Amino acid sequence: MRTDHDTPRPILLRRFGHTSAWKLALLAGFVTQLLLILFVTAIGLQQLGITTGILNEVVDVHMRKQNLTNTMVVAARERTLIMLMLTEIEDPFERDDLLTQFNRNGSEFAAARLALLSLPLNATERELIAQQGELTRFAQPLQSQVIDLISADLTEEAADLVVKRAVPAQNNVMAVLSRLDAETRRVALDASREARQDHRVARFWMVALSAAALLVGLIVAAVVFYFTTRISHEREQLATHDALTGLPNRMLFMDRLEQALIRAKRNRTLVGVMFIDLDRFKRVNDTLGHASGDQLICEVARRLRAMVRADDIVARLGGDEFVVAVSDVGMLTPILQVVEKMLAGVTQPYRIAERELFCSCSVGVSVYPNDGSTAADLLKHADAAMYHAKGTGRNRFQLYDTAMNAMAEERLQLETDLHYALERNEFVFHYQPQVNLDSGRIQGFEALIRWNHPHKGVLSPAAFLEMLEETGEIVRVGRTLLAVACNQAAGWHAAGFASLDIAVNLSSKEFWHASLIDTVRDVLAQSGLRPQSLQLELTEGIFMEDIDSAAERIQALKTLGVTVAVDDFGTGYSSLAHLKRFPIDVLKIDRYFVRDLPNSPVNTALINSILALCRGLHLGTVAEGVENRAQLDALRKLGCQSLQGYFISHPVPLDEVAGLLQRDWLPKLGAIRP
Repeated sequence: MRTDHDTPRPILLRRFGHTSAWKLALLAGFVTQLLLILFVTAIGLQQLGITTGILNEVVDVHMRKQNLTNTMVVAARERTLIMLMLTEIEDPFERDDLLTQFNRNGSEFAAARLALLSLPLNATERELIAQQGELTRFAQPLQSQVIDLISADLTEEAADLVVKRAVPAQNNVMAVLSRLDAETRRVALDASREARQDHRVARFWMVALSAAALLVGLIVAAVVFYFTTRISHEREQLATHDALTGLPNRMLFMDRLEQALIRAKRNRTLVGVMFIDLDRFKRVNDTLGHASGDQLICEVARRLRAMVRADDIVARLGGDEFVVAVSDVGMLTPILQVVEKMLAGVTQPYRIAERELFCSCSVGVSVYPNDGSTAADLLKHADAAMYHAKGTGRNRFQLYDTAMNAMAEERLQLETDLHYALERNEFVFHYQPQVNLDSGRIQGFEALIRWNHPHKGVLSPAAFLEMLEETGEIVRVGRTLLAVACNQAAGWHAAGFASLDIAVNLSSKEFWHASLIDTVRDVLAQSGLRPQSLQLELTEGIFMEDIDSAAERIQALKTLGVTVAVDDFGTGYSSLAHLKRFPIDVLKIDRYFVRDLPNSPVNTALINSILALCRGLHLGTVAEGVENRAQLDALRKLGCQSLQGYFISHPVPLDEVAGLLQRDWLPKLGAIRP
């Protein structure tokens, strides 16, 4: 009988596929409803827009037409009355007022007529306005004659002309204007009726389409309810399994482990819990991308599942962390055999993204009942053992012992303290001098980070640098300390030591961070330090993560004027073919080669080759790790330019640097004074 956690991955994928298909179907239904609602809204807005346009036309255009027509009628009537009154009035002042009003009415009439012609008119309206124009052209000269006769005080002749000819002509104009007024009223009434009809149509369509949208919504709701009920079991399955690998997740693993512990207690057997973490998995993600990382995770999951029995539990906790529980065993040996089998299986090569990859893992092991009686305790102790395995070299396993709890708690506390260290200004530099063998003087200092812990004292990078890398805080800390180093070097220059250089190490995260170039440029500008006095040290491994991009980034740093050194040269992955592509200035010979001088012919030959390479490429050299005079004399004979190490000085805090600068180094170096 197959249990849930034994379900093969293809079946899980088919479940996921079915779920996705139903999700797409439901999504299509919701989209259809949404589109229908949008369509209803669009139709309604369109119809309302049409109705609004017609109403606006009725209110605006047709009302304006009526007002303008009425203005013409009133103006024409008043001009007629004024002509009759002018023939009866003898007072010149009253006559002037009437003439002014007469002319004003004429202007109002003309303006109203022009405004009316600019509005949309039907054929009848245009014909009536044309008739009015013809009649007005006939009546206008008669009115002018009347005004001229009155102005000449020929009132009897003017009265005769008004009665017999001017008034009849004006009455003809008034008749046409009356017909025009009636026509504009009729058109306005028709437009109002049309607007009401369009409003009724718009309301009908909005009600009909809204009802259709409601019906579709009810159908979609019914489908959602039906399929939600149908896939509820699959949703529960997904909630207890890892989506990427199909393995049980933490919740299901803990439940199954508790059941295994109950059986083990009843049967007096052992349960082994193995916490597995892939070594340097982040490098795969950073180099090949998250898709390749996911493929590697899936392949590791497949191998782990194949290495254990059907009743054993394999789960993925997240990221690159897996956990395996082996139950119902009577001795420790079968548990350790599974662990060794997993270590060997995980290290076999992988084919990912058309590349062959190698991956190892660190395994922590806890055993019931010796290391805990609950699932939570066993998992916690296996995790602590895994960290111990990783800290002692990786690609190995570690059985849990009680001392690891204290180590794990100490690490957790250290991580907590580290979070606040930058805000509390607890990070400082210690400076190790680099001396020039030819001049016998200090040519510069390497700035080495230290943590001035409030309770533990000064801690070396080995205690905290890896944690800074893991959390990503290394970028923020490095940016702050780079500014400190540059400001300090600028201070030494101002104090009279103008030839001193300052060397600062860059981690991989700092080097590849997008803000690196801007950070270096800003720090140099703010400190006032000459760019050539700043030396940035990089390890070979950084270059090999992306050779082309690394060359471009180093060239960008060189454009700023800073010097670039390869730290720990000879122990990394670079070759001479790659080295010539990087515009570097200095090679730092690793202490590994210096350690056995002068008694190791092989190391002597290697250093001699490195120095010859540097001379050929015009690169500076610094030998690291010089701890005694014999090593110094051997390096001098080989022609090494500069060196640093405990024989010269340990890294010292800032307040001891002045003493180093004032010291006469020639006796220490054994150099011959010129």
